[in-house]
Amino acid sequence: MVRRSAIRFGFAIVVLVGGVRVAAAQSQTTTSPSADPVLAGYLRLYSGDRDGAYRHFETLRAREPENLAFWYGQLFAHESRIDLRPALQTSFEQGIDQLLAKADDRYSRTHADSEALFYLANGYLLRSRYRLDHSKGIWGAARDAAKSKSYSDEYLKQHPEHGDAYLALGLYNYYVDIAPTFIKVLRFILFLPAGSRTEGLKQLERAAREGSLFAPLADDVLSEVYGTFEGRVPDAVRVAERLQQRFPDNPDYRMDLARLYASSAIESFGRAADQYSAILARATSASPEDLRAKYRATLGLSDLRRSQWRLDEAIGLLTPVIDAKIATPDWVTPNFLLRRANYRTLLNDPGAPDDARRVLGDGKMSTFHKAAERQLAAIDDRRRSDEGAVYAELIPGNRLAVDHQWNDAKAAYDRVGASHPGDWQVKYRLAYLDFQRGSYDAAARGLESIVTSGAKIPRWLKAAAMLNLGWTYDIGGRRTEAVKLYKKVVDDYEDQGAAGAARLGLLTPYRPRSTTSS
Repeated sequence: MVRRSAIRFGFAIVVLVGGVRVAAAQSQTTTSPSADPVLAGYLRLYSGDRDGAYRHFETLRAREPENLAFWYGQLFAHESRIDLRPALQTSFEQGIDQLLAKADDRYSRTHADSEALFYLANGYLLRSRYRLDHSKGIWGAARDAAKSKSYSDEYLKQHPEHGDAYLALGLYNYYVDIAPTFIKVLRFILFLPAGSRTEGLKQLERAAREGSLFAPLADDVLSEVYGTFEGRVPDAVRVAERLQQRFPDNPDYRMDLARLYASSAIESFGRAADQYSAILARATSASPEDLRAKYRATLGLSDLRRSQWRLDEAIGLLTPVIDAKIATPDWVTPNFLLRRANYRTLLNDPGAPDDARRVLGDGKMSTFHKAAERQLAAIDDRRRSDEGAVYAELIPGNRLAVDHQWNDAKAAYDRVGASHPGDWQVKYRLAYLDFQRGSYDAAARGLESIVTSGAKIPRWLKAAAMLNLGWTYDIGGRRTEAVKLYKKVVDDYEDQGAAGAARLGLLTPYRPRSTTSS
């Protein structure tokens, strides 16, 4: 299954459908997979067997072509394969349009046809996500999302006992309500019905608790909601671990769990590495599924090493794939090149631009040309000052800090500071070191000196200091002051990486890192 990303298009409707990868039958089921062919198909999809799930539903539909449960299951499995086979888009578009037309015809004849109503709600949800994922029109996707909510509301009036039916409505209500935090321009969302974050979360939790076919999907969504938006990372880990243990052959669940383990709220790097290693150990064939899992896990492991400031190791993971000149999947080589260019930039490697230029100079990588141009511009900006050199000198201290070797990290920073008196990067790292070790008052004092300074400071550094200062205020119970800082980061530093975390800070107060061991 292809997992969602949090807010792909910058507004919540994207996420509304981004987490849904399996369709549900109308009624709840407590029977075994062998007794319920619909459930058996979904479980194959949850287990990561997208082609097998598609063939399963295709066989069922051959016997009953207009059975909505079989038809929808086939379409859902079909859509899940598009990222590996883009040519499938046309047949999917035709199929989803035909299913919606059939369900609409049935429901128009009699509003007592609750099965048709259920599949109208979920069919529009599926088409909305597809349109957003594949740039088929934001307006059409928004209209589909609104229709999904309307049909979901109507269905639950008839069947409030159906736990699975709460997933679609919960997705809509939760993400639409938080959308204004992430979007400045909302004209395309103003036509959508309002949502409710509180009710949406309750509905998602009910789907996880009372659903049958949709319960794993609801858990999948909740792991993201808890970890990304609610600040409940331990709960997110608990849910993600449950999914991974239930479906150990699905590499996407392992990857999600690895990212949670590696997050700044947990920093359990060893357990994260174990998940990536398990994926790589399983992905040994030349099948599209295994290749996708292999390269995504390699990227994930390289990101993990970068989080640990083990940049040489991160580059070492990427280089063999780059040297192999992978042609299929076509996203592999440009992604690996741009990632390596980024890591080499952090090390102040003079050859860093070469990787971005390789992408820019290859017509087959045209989709990645804008990203390469941005990267080259950022590298050029760093080289106009000694910013890149100082950043690279601080990396050994950063690694010591990640390993909780606080005194050695401070000594490393002090040595860099002695060579670069008054450098703002050094001041920031010393303040952040206090934050990492839980000395929040000391961290606040150091960060305040950066935030309030009128000196010329790199934009990324100013934004990061504001964000981190907001975190210290949240921890100290100074929520109003924290929110002001988050808003300033979002308004004035939208182009910086800190802006995303600041938006989350507007939603949920920052919580200190878990003491989970690595």
